[in-house]
Amino acid sequence: MTIEERPYINMNIKERKIELRRQAEARRASLSAEERASKSALICDRLLERLDAWPGMTTGGQARRRPTLFTYMPIKTEVDVTPVMEACWERRIRVVVPRTYPEQKHLKLFEVRSYDDLERRRWGIREPKRHTAMLHDIRDVDVALVPGLAFDLNMGRLGYGGGFYDRFMQQFVRAGWGKPYIVAAAFDIQIIREVPMGMFDFRIDEIVTESRMISPSS
Repeated sequence: MTIEERPYINMNIKERKIELRRQAEARRASLSAEERASKSALICDRLLERLDAWPGMTTGGQARRRPTLFTYMPIKTEVDVTPVMEACWERRIRVVVPRTYPEQKHLKLFEVRSYDDLERRRWGIREPKRHTAMLHDIRDVDVALVPGLAFDLNMGRLGYGGGFYDRFMQQFVRAGWGKPYIVAAAFDIQIIREVPMGMFDFRIDEIVTESRMISPSS
């Protein structure tokens, strides 16, 4: 029985998410290292083709400030999006990466100019070192490239359960600000029939896989 077909009779949304996370992690881990590498390369090619089309990411012409990309550092079986970060460094696009604070259950963004600005912290994830410059105004983020375990065609996202990204996006909602353009890089096998969405979960603006680009209009 696949992720899409498994029934959820008598499960609440929290239980459904727990079950989906277990299945989604196993499914993504079923890809060999070679498959993940080749598919990640295809996904990054698509992301880079889309880079200039994303809101606020133009670096030439009448650009009045440096565009800002908020990206994650991949771990384990996630899509390796680091080539996108490297391309942004070459194009003078500011790159900010989250540093997590589990005690407060939130994240803050810091500018990363090279791999030397990163260190391995909790869960083996590379995060900005303390000396890097913090992004104080999150409204400067033009595009957020976010991780996730599974996604659906209604632009729903299944995260890892920590709520860090949901709380970050809620800052925009509470302040009445427009959110950045939110992009997800995913393998085709991460697209499922339906992601159960809670009140504070956010939706994606664009999903890029190795074979297609998914948006609300598509």
